[in-house]
Amino acid sequence: MALKPELLDAYMKAHFVVFGTPDFTLRIGRPSARLEALLEAEGAAGAAFITPANPHSKRRSDAENHAAFLSFNAAMSKTPYTLRPGVGRDPSGNWAEASLLIVGIPRAEAEALGRSLGQNAIVYTEKGQVPALAVLV
Repeated sequence: MALKPELLDAYMKAHFVVFGTPDFTLRIGRPSARLEALLEAEGAAGAAFITPANPHSKRRSDAENHAAFLSFNAAMSKTPYTLRPGVGRDPSGNWAEASLLIVGIPRAEAEALGRSLGQNAIVYTEKGQVPALAVLV
């Protein structure tokens, strides 16, 4: 199943905000000096930005998405990866989804995790590369 063009366009235009001191925003296809510095500091080859919200792009309630995020965050905190909370959002303000930047996760594992959460796509980047959309469907 291919993504609908309007959904793919929304993913490509989204802002993926990573909370920290200071916060920074990832954009598909655009370099991020802050992300590169984080990967360098962590000695990591890559990172994934993943949400458990709204699986298969089917809108769920805020309460359901919040519960899914709490469960996801708890499960990921048991992994060896560095986690940074964040939010993926539409720049026009139509939607926002609590997410995690998972530093050090290999791409294949990140894609499997995204699929297990019912996500159509995740953001993945490797050191020295720009963030890219990894379509999972």
